[in-house]
Amino acid sequence: MVSKKQLVKFEAYLACSGKRNVVDISDLLFRISKQPYSKREVGLYGTPVRMDKVEELTLDDEILKRYPDMRLVYFHMCKLRDDGIATTKQNIDELSDLNLEVDEYIAEDISCIFDTQNCVLFVQRNFHSLSPTGIKTYLTEMKKKIDDESFSLELNPVQDKEIASKLMKIDDVRKLELSFAHSGYKQFDIPLKKYLGSIGEIFENFGEGVNLTLTLSAGSKWNKPFNKENTANAIQQISDENSIFSKALISGKTGSMPVEKYDLINGKLQTKYSFSSVKEVSGTTKKIHLNPDSVRDVMKELYLYRATGASKSFMELVIENL
Repeated sequence: MVSKKQLVKFEAYLACSGKRNVVDISDLLFRISKQPYSKREVGLYGTPVRMDKVEELTLDDEILKRYPDMRLVYFHMCKLRDDGIATTKQNIDELSDLNLEVDEYIAEDISCIFDTQNCVLFVQRNFHSLSPTGIKTYLTEMKKKIDDESFSLELNPVQDKEIASKLMKIDDVRKLELSFAHSGYKQFDIPLKKYLGSIGEIFENFGEGVNLTLTLSAGSKWNKPFNKENTANAIQQISDENSIFSKALISGKTGSMPVEKYDLINGKLQTKYSFSSVKEVSGTTKKIHLNPDSVRDVMKELYLYRATGASKSFMELVIENL
């Protein structure tokens, strides 16, 4: 059987009410799970989003001995696409409709674990699925539907201190390189759209299926760096929403130091894991969707025991970088 792997990235976000006050969202998660399926849907970016599953994970005696107050709550969410989908094969021009029943959808899912002790959300990052901003919006909208009241929630990314400290010291930005698709541009929040200005409007006019690589550089003729405040806002926006970018690089320097290049996609604390993405069916290799239960189990292992490429758990790395 052909072996094929899918590399999946996982990140951590601190759940906050306001700027610094952490908030436990576990009660809201379980209250959502008690709603009928039809009432769990929220429209985001023109697509229905639904929370499918919420459960408290079982912890072994070793973990409970080390962390007596530890509770981990797993939840699974899906974007439900029902637009027309076609399939094709390599080296063949013909397209075949993927016929969906009226009540069938293309599921673009995401798995998350919420650590109630540290108020940390451990998130599976999928390019086509929900971003942390999407998760936040879903939860706040569901709070309104259930209790008819607003809910202040921010999911702040846990930064890798070593990379973040260097970014914070940059006072002379010379170049910003961004690569993204039209579908990603549609998800930009207003501040970044303003930063792109008329370039973004031109991109919108090309429509679906277009990819764009955009390089913004300080003109050598005037020898002036980017506007510091606008650049700081753009960096924050990109760092918070990196799932919509395939590349986000910034070149800048501090004081008289040489210009350095920083990767905003990898500036956050993260870990990765390779899953098998194929299986053998009747002697034929078939592509498969990642099983959410398998993802859940791997996430639990990474978070509590040992992150990929590290000698300690991802939870310990998170605590060190908070």
